[in-house]
Amino acid sequence: MRIVVDANLLAALILPLPYSEPARRKMTAWKNSGDEIFAPVLWEYELTSALRKAVSNGFLIAGESADILRQILILNVQSVAPSEALHLSSLKWAERLKQSKAYDAQYMALARDYKAPFWTGDHRLANSAHQLGYSWVHWVGEE
Repeated sequence: MRIVVDANLLAALILPLPYSEPARRKMTAWKNSGDEIFAPVLWEYELTSALRKAVSNGFLIAGESADILRQILILNVQSVAPSEALHLSSLKWAERLKQSKAYDAQYMALARDYKAPFWTGDHRLANSAHQLGYSWVHWVGEE
């Protein structure tokens, strides 16, 4: 099965977030089931920025962030290159979600393109999607 995840969920694997434990359980279950994990290439930039922010805020030291990034990159999350179709679809998703930016919409667009469930660490995004009837969007903390 294909699964789309966002950078928030992946960050929870290595940063102490309220939904870190469910994120680890989900990722382990997906890997053990042979599921394929996908995300737009954007996730790599978002995660790198989150690690830098954790260093800046004193949650990590600089050397740790590089090691943590390597650990996440070997999880074999398949990064999907941007395309015109993905960008155009993300604009539509951002509009549906009434978002001023299209970052989250990139994940939504990819999930719909792959006909895959989308798992996020962003509770507000999942709630917004559910209010619009998108039951294939899941917050990792809901288990």
